[in-house]
Amino acid sequence: MKHLSLLFTLCIHFALYGQKTPESKQEIKMQSEEFTRNLITLIEKRDVEALKKLTTPKLYCYVCFDAASEKPPIVDQKTFYARYLIPVFNKDLLERLKRNEIKFSVDKAGSRDYIVLYTIERPNELGDGHEGVQFIFWLKEEKEGLKLSGIETVP
Repeated sequence: MKHLSLLFTLCIHFALYGQKTPESKQEIKMQSEEFTRNLITLIEKRDVEALKKLTTPKLYCYVCFDAASEKPPIVDQKTFYARYLIPVFNKDLLERLKRNEIKFSVDKAGSRDYIVLYTIERPNELGDGHEGVQFIFWLKEEKEGLKLSGIETVP
């Protein structure tokens, strides 16, 4: 019985103290938003070498392809920066990202830990009844810090 109560106490301790506190979640949110603002600045400057240091070796890039593929839209870092950086991050998109209409979410799914969503088309902006569009940065937490691991858009 003594061992059972000790085990129960340990389980409660890890359940309560092993989770992130609201302060740390807020801190992660702030770090993630600052990270994406830094990415946008580096993209504007076309500082590919600095961007590569902040990017995972492979990226999920739904917006890199015109048509939906049967296989996941994964591109290697070199191809992304050589072929897709300028077409994806055109002047119009960069201006919309700078409006800083941001939402943040913890989304631990394989290639990402967090997502930062930028509203690039507001509801009804393109016409009555249009739901709007969000551009999403996927972020992965690695030992060196946050890394860009993907981009996509969603209505």
